[in-house]
Amino acid sequence: MKKFIENRRTKVIKIDPDNIDWKHLQEAGQAIREGELVAFPTETVYGLGADALNKEAVLKIFMAKKRPFLDPLIVHVGNMAEANCLVDVFPADAKKLGELFWPGPLTMVLKKSKIIPDIVTSKLDTVAIRIPNHKVALALIQEAQRPIAAPSANIFSYTSPTRAQHVLSDLKDRVDIVLDSGETKIGVESTVLDVTVKPFKILRLGGATWESLREVIPDIIIGSDHAIIKKSPGMLKKHYSPKAKLILVEDKGEEMVKRIQMLAQLYKSEGKQVGILSCQGNSEKYSGFLVKILGEAEDLESCARHLYSHLRALDNEKCDIIISENFSDRGLGRAIMDRLRKASG
Repeated sequence: MKKFIENRRTKVIKIDPDNIDWKHLQEAGQAIREGELVAFPTETVYGLGADALNKEAVLKIFMAKKRPFLDPLIVHVGNMAEANCLVDVFPADAKKLGELFWPGPLTMVLKKSKIIPDIVTSKLDTVAIRIPNHKVALALIQEAQRPIAAPSANIFSYTSPTRAQHVLSDLKDRVDIVLDSGETKIGVESTVLDVTVKPFKILRLGGATWESLREVIPDIIIGSDHAIIKKSPGMLKKHYSPKAKLILVEDKGEEMVKRIQMLAQLYKSEGKQVGILSCQGNSEKYSGFLVKILGEAEDLESCARHLYSHLRALDNEKCDIIISENFSDRGLGRAIMDRLRKASG
């Protein structure tokens, strides 16, 4: 397996979501059926896909990413009927959520059917499933004629990819095909919701906000990462991390700005290259440092969309230290803060 991973050559195929070249999609679909790895765009981040029913193909995902086998994968399907085929029980309230949030950035953890290989689910009796809201992802599933297991298309625990170039930076010659459809729209991973328990429990914050889910099922709760059994990806203490040391400053207002200025000057005096993640309104307060602007503080969609790409950009600038402002702990801001806290863990 190691030799096979190292000897492959990655083919990059540009696909316009609004004008899909079906010949190229057929090639990628055939690659999935033949047990190969295909990186593809979703609305959240790029995924590294393999036939979810082929355990040898799924093993290649773990090998390519250097991913521990205790971290289960998400299975992507094209419609509710395909999801039904992969689960033992689909609770009525979960179906209600599926009808409202699929396709979209919501993953549900359900009791799995016997056709799902243990390697996909880390030997658990549950499987994580979602329908992505991206034309290319759905077209790939259609052409593959298979459910597609796909974690983020990066080296395990590193910052997730929101562009094809990010995938190539991590996995060139470790994946067979990369479908390049430009930057992803949401920029953070899907929300993972465990619907095998009552009340339903969020295992990973993401693109579907807690507030929007509670409008449908009011008693949904946010779970703890301290659970012994990890039913979902993204539950490990340290994850999504850049190569640089990330420091998240959680003071508020001007106290936050002053602390970032103090830390930046301290590390600069030690000869360190310092980068700062900032909202638009504060960016000019960090003159003399490399600043990446995520967006206006209240525009959480923009901040989420730019988070990973700016972390990677600061890594490319050879920063030793990245200091980040904090963001509103509501809506999509909860997912942003979750990623920053884990990346700084």
